[in-house]
Amino acid sequence: MAIPVLGLPIRASAISRRQFIVQSPASPGIRVLTAAPTRHNLPARGPTPGGTSERDPVKIICPGCGASPVGGPRTWECPGCGAGYKGLRGIVDLRTAEDGFLSNREDWDHARRLDDDFDRIDFRGLLDRYFDLSPGIPAHLRRRQVDHILSAPGRAAAWLAALGPAAGSGPILDLGCGSGSFLAAVGGSGRPMAGVDIALRWLIVARKRLDEENLAHIPLVCGNAERLPFADRAFAGVVAGDVIEHVGDQDATIAEAHRVLRPGGRLFLAAPNRYSLAPEPHVQVWGVGYLPRRWMSAYVRFRSGTDFRSIRTLGYGEWKRLLARGPFGGGRIEAPGLPDAELVQFGPIKRRLALAYNGVLASRAGRIAARAFGPMFHVVCTRSEDPPRPRGTIRPTRRRSRRPAAPG
Repeated sequence: MAIPVLGLPIRASAISRRQFIVQSPASPGIRVLTAAPTRHNLPARGPTPGGTSERDPVKIICPGCGASPVGGPRTWECPGCGAGYKGLRGIVDLRTAEDGFLSNREDWDHARRLDDDFDRIDFRGLLDRYFDLSPGIPAHLRRRQVDHILSAPGRAAAWLAALGPAAGSGPILDLGCGSGSFLAAVGGSGRPMAGVDIALRWLIVARKRLDEENLAHIPLVCGNAERLPFADRAFAGVVAGDVIEHVGDQDATIAEAHRVLRPGGRLFLAAPNRYSLAPEPHVQVWGVGYLPRRWMSAYVRFRSGTDFRSIRTLGYGEWKRLLARGPFGGGRIEAPGLPDAELVQFGPIKRRLALAYNGVLASRAGRIAARAFGPMFHVVCTRSEDPPRPRGTIRPTRRRSRRPAAPG
Protein backbone atom coordinates (compact mmCIF):
# COMPACT_ATOMS: atom_id res chain seq x y z
CA MET A 1 0.00 0.00 0.00
CA ALA A 2 1.12 3.82 -0.40
CA ILE A 3 2.76 4.85 2.91
CA PRO A 4 3.41 8.23 4.61
CA VAL A 5 6.51 10.28 5.18
CA LEU A 6 8.08 11.42 8.45
CA GLY A 7 5.63 13.03 10.86
CA LEU A 8 6.34 16.58 11.97
CA PRO A 9 5.23 18.37 15.14
CA ILE A 10 1.54 19.24 15.15
CA ARG A 11 0.73 22.65 13.81
CA ALA A 12 -2.53 24.48 13.27
CA SER A 13 -4.11 23.95 9.88
CA ALA A 14 -4.00 26.97 7.60
CA ILE A 15 -7.42 28.53 6.93
CA SER A 16 -7.62 30.16 3.52
CA ARG A 17 -9.64 33.32 2.93
CA ARG A 18 -12.12 31.93 0.44
CA GLN A 19 -15.61 30.48 0.24
CA PHE A 20 -16.59 26.89 0.91
CA ILE A 21 -19.54 24.79 -0.18
CA VAL A 22 -21.16 22.98 2.76
CA GLN A 23 -24.28 20.95 3.39
CA SER A 24 -27.24 22.80 4.87
CA PRO A 25 -28.19 21.17 8.22
CA ALA A 26 -31.85 21.89 7.58
CA SER A 27 -31.86 20.44 4.07
CA PRO A 28 -29.05 17.89 3.63
CA GLY A 29 -29.60 17.72 -0.10
CA ILE A 30 -29.06 21.47 -0.55
CA ARG A 31 -25.58 22.95 -0.72
CA VAL A 32 -25.18 26.47 0.62
CA LEU A 33 -22.27 28.82 0.06
CA THR A 34 -20.75 30.27 3.22
CA ALA A 35 -18.06 32.80 3.95
CA ALA A 36 -14.49 31.89 4.78
CA PRO A 37 -14.61 29.43 7.70
CA THR A 38 -13.32 29.95 11.17
CA ARG A 39 -11.91 27.24 13.39
CA HIS A 40 -15.42 26.60 14.75
CA ASN A 41 -17.51 26.65 11.57
CA LEU A 42 -15.34 24.58 9.25
CA PRO A 43 -17.34 22.31 6.93
CA ALA A 44 -17.05 18.58 7.52
CA ARG A 45 -13.62 17.40 6.46
CA GLY A 46 -12.89 14.60 4.10
CA PRO A 47 -15.36 13.28 1.59
CA THR A 48 -18.53 15.14 2.63
CA PRO A 49 -20.19 13.12 -0.19
CA GLY A 50 -22.42 15.00 -2.55
CA GLY A 51 -20.67 18.31 -1.95
CA THR A 52 -17.92 19.77 -4.07
CA SER A 53 -15.71 22.79 -3.82
CA GLU A 54 -12.95 24.46 -5.75
CA ARG A 55 -10.37 22.31 -3.97
CA ASP A 56 -12.45 19.12 -3.75
CA PRO A 57 -14.25 18.46 -7.02
CA VAL A 58 -14.20 14.66 -6.70
CA LYS A 59 -17.68 13.13 -6.74
CA ILE A 60 -18.14 10.30 -4.23
CA ILE A 61 -21.03 7.92 -4.92
CA CYS A 62 -23.10 5.34 -3.09
CA PRO A 63 -21.86 1.89 -4.22
CA GLY A 64 -25.46 0.65 -4.23
CA CYS A 65 -27.13 3.15 -6.57
CA GLY A 66 -24.56 5.68 -7.77
CA ALA A 67 -26.11 8.74 -6.07
CA SER A 68 -24.03 11.01 -3.84
CA PRO A 69 -24.54 10.49 -0.09
CA VAL A 70 -24.92 13.61 2.07
CA GLY A 71 -24.09 14.32 5.68
CA GLY A 72 -20.97 13.83 7.82
CA PRO A 73 -18.70 13.79 9.72
CA ARG A 74 -20.01 10.55 11.34
CA THR A 75 -23.24 9.67 9.51
CA TRP A 76 -24.36 9.93 5.89
CA GLU A 77 -27.50 9.07 3.96
CA CYS A 78 -27.92 8.32 0.28
CA PRO A 79 -30.81 10.29 -1.26
CA GLY A 80 -31.02 7.79 -4.11
CA CYS A 81 -31.61 4.51 -2.27
CA GLY A 82 -31.95 5.64 1.35
CA ALA A 83 -28.90 3.68 2.52
CA GLY A 84 -27.21 4.93 5.67
CA TYR A 85 -23.46 5.01 6.16
CA LYS A 86 -21.20 5.75 9.09
CA GLY A 87 -17.65 6.96 9.44
CA LEU A 88 -15.02 8.65 11.59
CA ARG A 89 -13.23 11.98 11.20
CA GLY A 90 -15.16 12.71 7.99
CA ILE A 91 -14.12 9.36 6.46
CA VAL A 92 -17.25 7.61 5.22
CA ASP A 93 -17.31 3.79 5.17
CA LEU A 94 -18.59 2.68 1.75
CA ARG A 95 -17.17 -0.84 1.75
CA THR A 96 -19.10 -3.61 0.03
CA ALA A 97 -16.87 -6.53 1.14
CA GLU A 98 -14.65 -7.55 4.04
CA ASP A 99 -11.05 -6.55 4.57
CA GLY A 100 -8.82 -9.57 3.89
CA PHE A 101 -6.67 -9.02 6.99
CA LEU A 102 -9.28 -8.09 9.60
CA SER A 103 -13.04 -8.33 9.52
CA ASN A 104 -14.74 -4.97 9.09
CA ARG A 105 -15.99 -5.25 12.68
CA GLU A 106 -12.43 -5.71 13.97
CA ASP A 107 -11.24 -2.91 11.72
CA TRP A 108 -13.81 -0.57 13.23
CA ASP A 109 -12.63 -1.52 16.71
CA HIS A 110 -9.04 -0.64 15.80
CA ALA A 111 -10.15 2.59 14.12
CA ARG A 112 -12.11 3.72 17.19
CA ARG A 113 -9.10 3.14 19.43
CA LEU A 114 -6.94 5.22 17.10
CA ASP A 115 -9.64 7.88 17.01
CA ASP A 116 -9.59 8.03 20.81
CA ASP A 117 -5.89 9.00 20.64
CA PHE A 118 -6.20 11.21 17.55
CA ASP A 119 -6.23 14.57 19.34
CA ARG A 120 -3.71 13.53 21.99
CA ILE A 121 -0.67 12.48 19.97
CA ASP A 122 1.02 13.41 16.69
CA PHE A 123 1.25 11.39 13.49
CA ARG A 124 4.38 9.51 14.54
CA GLY A 125 2.80 8.61 17.85
CA LEU A 126 -0.40 7.47 16.14
CA LEU A 127 1.65 5.31 13.78
CA ASP A 128 3.30 3.61 16.75
CA ARG A 129 -0.13 3.21 18.34
CA TYR A 130 -1.34 1.45 15.18
CA PHE A 131 1.37 -1.18 15.50
CA ASP A 132 0.78 -1.49 19.25
CA LEU A 133 -2.76 -2.55 18.34
CA SER A 134 -1.34 -5.18 15.94
CA PRO A 135 0.69 -7.51 18.19
CA GLY A 136 0.68 -10.19 15.50
CA ILE A 137 3.23 -8.21 13.46
CA PRO A 138 6.74 -9.39 14.47
CA ALA A 139 9.16 -6.72 15.67
CA HIS A 140 11.47 -6.99 12.65
CA LEU A 141 8.55 -6.59 10.21
CA ARG A 142 7.23 -3.67 12.21
CA ARG A 143 10.59 -1.90 11.94
CA ARG A 144 10.69 -2.59 8.22
CA GLN A 145 7.19 -1.24 7.66
CA VAL A 146 7.91 1.92 9.63
CA ASP A 147 11.13 2.46 7.64
CA HIS A 148 9.13 2.02 4.44
CA ILE A 149 6.63 4.58 5.68
CA LEU A 150 9.24 7.16 6.58
CA SER A 151 11.15 6.82 3.29
CA ALA A 152 8.11 7.51 1.10
CA PRO A 153 9.08 10.92 -0.39
CA GLY A 154 11.70 9.35 -2.62
CA ARG A 155 9.07 7.13 -4.21
CA ALA A 156 6.23 9.63 -4.49
CA ALA A 157 7.96 11.88 -7.01
CA ALA A 158 8.64 8.94 -9.35
CA TRP A 159 5.05 7.73 -9.06
CA LEU A 160 3.69 11.16 -9.92
CA ALA A 161 6.07 11.47 -12.89
CA ALA A 162 4.85 8.09 -14.19
CA LEU A 163 1.38 9.56 -14.71
CA GLY A 164 2.89 11.79 -17.40
CA PRO A 165 1.60 15.06 -18.84
CA ALA A 166 -1.79 13.56 -19.62
CA ALA A 167 -2.74 13.90 -15.95
CA GLY A 168 -2.07 17.65 -16.18
CA SER A 169 -3.56 19.36 -13.16
CA GLY A 170 -6.57 17.04 -13.06
CA PRO A 171 -7.72 15.02 -10.05
CA ILE A 172 -5.58 12.09 -8.87
CA LEU A 173 -6.78 9.08 -6.88
CA ASP A 174 -4.45 7.29 -4.48
CA LEU A 175 -5.92 3.80 -4.65
CA GLY A 176 -5.00 1.90 -1.50
CA CYS A 177 -3.63 5.05 0.10
CA GLY A 178 -2.83 3.35 3.40
CA SER A 179 -1.40 5.87 5.82
CA GLY A 180 -1.29 8.63 3.22
CA SER A 181 2.31 8.87 2.05
CA PHE A 182 1.68 9.77 -1.59
CA LEU A 183 -1.04 12.26 -0.69
CA ALA A 184 1.18 13.92 1.94
CA ALA A 185 4.16 14.08 -0.39
CA VAL A 186 2.44 15.65 -3.41
CA GLY A 187 -0.80 17.05 -1.98
CA GLY A 188 0.70 20.50 -1.50
CA SER A 189 0.75 21.07 -5.26
CA GLY A 190 -2.83 22.35 -5.10
CA ARG A 191 -4.21 19.80 -7.56
CA PRO A 192 -7.39 17.92 -6.54
CA MET A 193 -6.65 14.56 -4.91
CA ALA A 194 -8.48 11.84 -3.02
CA GLY A 195 -7.50 8.67 -1.19
CA VAL A 196 -9.36 5.39 -0.77
CA ASP A 197 -8.46 2.31 1.26
CA ILE A 198 -10.29 -0.75 2.55
CA ALA A 199 -8.78 -0.32 6.05
CA LEU A 200 -10.48 2.39 8.11
CA ARG A 201 -7.75 1.98 10.74
CA TRP A 202 -5.09 3.09 8.24
CA LEU A 203 -7.25 5.98 7.06
CA ILE A 204 -7.40 7.39 10.61
CA VAL A 205 -3.58 7.47 10.58
CA ALA A 206 -3.63 9.05 7.11
CA ARG A 207 -6.10 11.71 8.27
CA LYS A 208 -3.73 12.65 11.08
CA ARG A 209 -0.80 12.84 8.70
CA LEU A 210 -2.64 15.05 6.22
CA ASP A 211 -3.99 17.34 8.93
CA GLU A 212 -0.47 17.94 10.21
CA GLU A 213 0.65 18.79 6.67
CA ASN A 214 -2.13 21.40 6.25
CA LEU A 215 -3.88 19.04 3.81
CA ALA A 216 -7.16 18.58 5.66
CA HIS A 217 -9.04 19.41 2.44
CA ILE A 218 -7.96 16.11 0.79
CA PRO A 219 -10.88 13.65 1.09
CA LEU A 220 -10.38 10.09 2.33
CA VAL A 221 -12.91 7.32 1.72
CA CYS A 222 -13.12 3.77 3.06
CA GLY A 223 -14.03 1.50 0.15
CA ASN A 224 -13.13 -1.54 -1.93
CA ALA A 225 -10.74 -1.39 -4.87
CA GLU A 226 -13.05 -3.79 -6.71
CA ARG A 227 -15.99 -1.39 -6.36
CA LEU A 228 -14.71 2.14 -6.09
CA PRO A 229 -17.13 4.74 -4.66
CA PHE A 230 -16.36 7.31 -7.36
CA ALA A 231 -18.13 8.42 -10.49
CA ASP A 232 -17.09 7.34 -13.99
CA ARG A 233 -14.20 9.31 -15.52
CA ALA A 234 -13.60 11.17 -12.25
CA PHE A 235 -9.78 11.15 -12.33
CA ALA A 236 -6.95 12.15 -14.65
CA GLY A 237 -4.61 9.70 -12.92
CA VAL A 238 -4.75 6.75 -10.51
CA VAL A 239 -1.80 5.66 -8.37
CA ALA A 240 -1.77 2.23 -6.67
CA GLY A 241 1.48 1.57 -4.84
CA ASP A 242 1.91 -1.83 -3.14
CA VAL A 243 -1.82 -2.54 -3.55
CA ILE A 244 -2.59 -5.04 -6.30
CA GLU A 245 -1.07 -7.98 -4.39
CA HIS A 246 -3.50 -7.36 -1.50
CA VAL A 247 -6.86 -7.09 -3.28
CA GLY A 248 -9.36 -9.93 -3.48
CA ASP A 249 -9.98 -9.61 -7.23
CA GLN A 250 -7.12 -8.22 -9.32
CA ASP A 251 -9.09 -8.22 -12.58
CA ALA A 252 -11.95 -6.24 -11.01
CA THR A 253 -9.47 -3.77 -9.50
CA ILE A 254 -7.90 -3.07 -12.89
CA ALA A 255 -11.37 -2.69 -14.44
CA GLU A 256 -12.48 -0.23 -11.74
CA ALA A 257 -9.34 1.87 -12.18
CA HIS A 258 -10.13 2.02 -15.91
CA ARG A 259 -13.73 3.06 -15.18
CA VAL A 260 -12.83 6.02 -12.95
CA LEU A 261 -10.11 7.28 -15.32
CA ARG A 262 -10.80 9.91 -17.93
CA PRO A 263 -9.89 9.05 -21.54
CA GLY A 264 -6.15 9.60 -21.86
CA GLY A 265 -5.64 9.17 -18.10
CA ARG A 266 -3.04 6.81 -16.68
CA LEU A 267 -2.98 4.11 -14.03
CA PHE A 268 0.35 3.60 -12.23
CA LEU A 269 1.00 0.51 -10.12
CA ALA A 270 4.04 -0.47 -8.04
CA ALA A 271 4.20 -4.08 -6.88
CA PRO A 272 6.73 -6.72 -5.77
CA ASN A 273 7.93 -9.33 -8.25
CA ARG A 274 6.75 -12.82 -7.32
CA TYR A 275 10.00 -14.35 -8.61
CA SER A 276 12.42 -11.89 -7.02
CA LEU A 277 15.68 -13.38 -5.80
CA ALA A 278 15.33 -11.26 -2.65
CA PRO A 279 13.21 -12.32 0.35
CA GLU A 280 9.46 -11.86 -0.04
CA PRO A 281 9.07 -8.22 1.10
CA HIS A 282 5.91 -8.61 3.19
CA VAL A 283 7.21 -11.45 5.36
CA GLN A 284 10.99 -11.48 4.68
CA VAL A 285 11.04 -15.18 3.79
CA TRP A 286 13.14 -16.52 0.91
CA GLY A 287 11.72 -18.45 -2.05
CA VAL A 288 7.99 -17.97 -1.42
CA GLY A 289 7.17 -17.01 -5.02
CA TYR A 290 8.67 -20.17 -6.48
CA LEU A 291 6.22 -22.41 -4.64
CA PRO A 292 2.77 -23.40 -5.92
CA ARG A 293 0.27 -20.88 -4.57
CA ARG A 294 -1.57 -23.48 -2.50
CA TRP A 295 1.66 -24.13 -0.52
CA MET A 296 2.73 -20.52 0.07
CA SER A 297 0.68 -19.69 3.16
CA ALA A 298 1.63 -22.86 5.04
CA TYR A 299 5.31 -22.40 4.13
CA VAL A 300 5.37 -18.80 5.35
CA ARG A 301 3.61 -19.68 8.58
CA PHE A 302 6.09 -22.53 9.16
CA ARG A 303 9.10 -20.30 8.48
CA SER A 304 8.02 -17.08 10.19
CA GLY A 305 4.69 -17.58 11.96
CA THR A 306 3.06 -14.80 9.89
CA ASP A 307 -0.09 -14.82 7.77
CA PHE A 308 0.31 -14.85 3.97
CA ARG A 309 -3.21 -15.82 2.92
CA SER A 310 -4.25 -12.42 1.53
CA ILE A 311 -1.15 -11.73 -0.57
CA ARG A 312 -0.87 -12.61 -4.27
CA THR A 313 2.24 -11.25 -5.96
CA LEU A 314 2.70 -11.60 -9.72
CA GLY A 315 5.58 -12.41 -12.05
CA TYR A 316 6.23 -10.67 -15.38
CA GLY A 317 4.22 -13.16 -17.43
CA GLU A 318 1.31 -13.02 -14.99
CA TRP A 319 1.30 -9.24 -15.24
CA LYS A 320 1.17 -9.36 -19.04
CA ARG A 321 -1.80 -11.74 -18.97
CA LEU A 322 -3.64 -9.68 -16.33
CA LEU A 323 -3.33 -6.48 -18.35
CA ALA A 324 -4.05 -8.11 -21.72
CA ARG A 325 -7.42 -9.49 -20.62
CA GLY A 326 -8.47 -6.25 -18.92
CA PRO A 327 -10.01 -3.09 -20.39
CA PHE A 328 -6.63 -1.39 -20.89
CA GLY A 329 -5.60 -4.14 -23.30
CA GLY A 330 -2.01 -4.06 -22.05
CA GLY A 331 0.50 -1.75 -20.45
CA ARG A 332 4.16 -0.97 -19.88
CA ILE A 333 5.87 -3.20 -17.30
CA GLU A 334 9.31 -2.14 -16.06
CA ALA A 335 11.73 -3.19 -13.34
CA PRO A 336 12.81 0.09 -11.69
CA GLY A 337 16.01 0.86 -9.87
CA LEU A 338 16.05 1.14 -6.10
CA PRO A 339 15.63 4.79 -4.96
CA ASP A 340 18.23 6.54 -2.82
CA ALA A 341 15.64 6.94 -0.05
CA GLU A 342 15.73 3.16 0.44
CA LEU A 343 19.46 2.66 -0.11
CA VAL A 344 20.33 4.76 2.95
CA GLN A 345 18.41 2.28 5.13
CA PHE A 346 20.45 -0.71 3.95
CA GLY A 347 23.51 -2.14 5.67
CA PRO A 348 26.88 -1.93 3.86
CA ILE A 349 26.64 -5.29 2.08
CA LYS A 350 23.01 -4.90 1.05
CA ARG A 351 23.70 -1.35 -0.15
CA ARG A 352 26.54 -2.55 -2.40
CA LEU A 353 24.30 -5.24 -3.88
CA ALA A 354 21.54 -2.67 -4.48
CA LEU A 355 23.94 -0.29 -6.22
CA ALA A 356 25.18 -3.16 -8.39
CA TYR A 357 21.57 -3.98 -9.29
CA ASN A 358 20.92 -0.37 -10.28
CA GLY A 359 24.02 -0.48 -12.46
CA VAL A 360 22.84 -3.64 -14.22
CA LEU A 361 19.70 -1.80 -15.36
CA ALA A 362 21.81 0.37 -17.66
CA SER A 363 22.00 -2.48 -20.20
CA ARG A 364 19.19 -4.05 -22.19
CA ALA A 365 20.16 -7.53 -21.04
CA GLY A 366 20.15 -6.30 -17.46
CA ARG A 367 16.65 -4.86 -17.81
CA ILE A 368 15.37 -8.15 -19.24
CA ALA A 369 16.92 -10.07 -16.33
CA ALA A 370 15.46 -7.57 -13.84
CA ARG A 371 11.96 -8.17 -15.20
CA ALA A 372 12.46 -11.85 -14.47
CA PHE A 373 14.18 -11.70 -11.06
CA GLY A 374 14.25 -8.08 -9.86
CA PRO A 375 12.51 -6.97 -6.66
CA MET A 376 9.81 -4.68 -8.08
CA PHE A 377 7.63 -3.77 -11.03
CA HIS A 378 6.36 -0.39 -12.13
CA VAL A 379 3.33 -0.74 -14.40
CA VAL A 380 1.71 2.04 -16.43
CA CYS A 381 -1.59 1.68 -18.32
CA THR A 382 -3.33 4.38 -20.36
CA ARG A 383 -7.05 4.56 -20.93
CA SER A 384 -7.66 5.05 -24.62
CA GLU A 385 -9.81 7.82 -25.95
CA ASP A 386 -13.48 6.93 -26.22
CA PRO A 387 -14.39 6.09 -29.84
CA PRO A 388 -16.53 8.72 -31.58
CA ARG A 389 -20.26 8.02 -31.44
CA PRO A 390 -22.19 7.82 -34.69
CA ARG A 391 -24.46 10.82 -35.17
CA GLY A 392 -27.93 10.30 -33.74
CA THR A 393 -26.92 7.67 -31.15
CA ILE A 394 -27.62 8.11 -27.46
CA ARG A 395 -24.82 7.77 -24.95
CA PRO A 396 -25.63 4.83 -22.66
CA THR A 397 -26.08 5.63 -18.99
CA ARG A 398 -24.48 3.68 -16.19
CA ARG A 399 -26.82 1.04 -14.88
CA ARG A 400 -27.45 1.41 -11.18
CA SER A 401 -27.56 -1.78 -9.17
CA ARG A 402 -30.35 -2.22 -6.67
CA ARG A 403 -29.25 -2.40 -3.04
CA PRO A 404 -30.15 -5.78 -1.49
CA ALA A 405 -33.11 -5.67 0.87
CA ALA A 406 -32.31 -6.02 4.58
CA PRO A 407 -33.07 -9.48 6.00
CA GLY A 408 -36.42 -9.67 7.75
